[in-house]
Amino acid sequence: MTLLTIAWRDLQGRFVTSLLTTIAIGLGVGLIVATVLLTGGIKEGFIEGATEYSLIVGAKGSPTQLVLNVVFRMDAAPPNIPFATYQQLQRDPRVEVAVPVAMGDAYEGFRYVATTEAYFAPFPWRRRALALSAGRPFRSDAPARPAYEAVLGADVARRTRLALGDRFYDGEDMAEYPLTVVGVLRAAGTADDRAIFISLPSYWQMNELARTAAVKPLTAVLVRPKRLSDLPALHRGWNLEPETQAALPSVVLLNIFNLLGLVQEVLAVVLGVVVVVVALYLFVTMYNAAWERRREIATMRALGARRVTILAIVLLESCAIAALGGLAGILGGHGAAYLGAHLLAGRGGPVSPAFALSALQPLIFAAVVVLGALAGLLPAVLAYRTEVAENLAAL
Repeated sequence: MTLLTIAWRDLQGRFVTSLLTTIAIGLGVGLIVATVLLTGGIKEGFIEGATEYSLIVGAKGSPTQLVLNVVFRMDAAPPNIPFATYQQLQRDPRVEVAVPVAMGDAYEGFRYVATTEAYFAPFPWRRRALALSAGRPFRSDAPARPAYEAVLGADVARRTRLALGDRFYDGEDMAEYPLTVVGVLRAAGTADDRAIFISLPSYWQMNELARTAAVKPLTAVLVRPKRLSDLPALHRGWNLEPETQAALPSVVLLNIFNLLGLVQEVLAVVLGVVVVVVALYLFVTMYNAAWERRREIATMRALGARRVTILAIVLLESCAIAALGGLAGILGGHGAAYLGAHLLAGRGGPVSPAFALSALQPLIFAAVVVLGALAGLLPAVLAYRTEVAENLAAL
């Protein structure tokens, strides 16, 4: 009979205690894995969803609010700017591309994004051009004759079950302005998957305030300068204007990452406490088991078992419990992280749900096994030092 077989049968003899200890380790490891994966997924989601435009011009206010709303479809919409701002940027010789954006209400939780065909143009500097999986783009209609055509993001089409040719509207007050689905975007893994794209004239006619306004509103203008050296002047110039601000998405993203860094530091402290508690729980379990088995260990010694053999059996038991708990925790942590990412994505959060296997999983598993060996070391030494005559005496 091998040492591993003996250790396994000892664990089966203490099934309830071993199971509870394994669950405790699994919960601790699962919490650590899920936290690491989710924080990494959120950061990756911000990176993947970041715009390729260097500057966003909008109304005076918070740059973070402007970027989160326009790029990630999060936070409350900032005040509007006049359409003339876009026209002025379009005429600026320093600007290569200017794309107007107006953020509307929502249909079943998915935001309307009014823009022009330039939003979908495959410029050479774009990392990923938006491509259609079905249908065509909406038409560039005249302000006086809106076509009310919509292009759906991949998630919108999947969750609303709208198909090409379907007409939809949100609320009875919008029944006069139904939108027709003319295209569906291919999944890009960004906030565009959760948006409904329409033309600016359609948006202006659907919006009660914009319908009657002489100056048509926009939320922001996405700007790409011809040369990177023109960016500081554009940024400074539009910030000096009394009614506009120019936000640098890269700077806002850096601020968000700094905030995430602070959150990760707090989580690291919490997870450190979890590790200590789990290690203590495993130590107490193995110590009590070794203390209760003094007579059994003394019997094994009397039958010829060496001290080193007893030491190895107790260490194997501790490592086996840690390994089972670590494996369960890694699997459970991945499941919890995937579920959390799905829930965050459903609420519009920028999170990447892809949790590919990496060096993290074997590293955590090895660390758990080593921690199990350390937690079982003192109980193993106690078993090693068990005296035969003293523990086989009559009770």
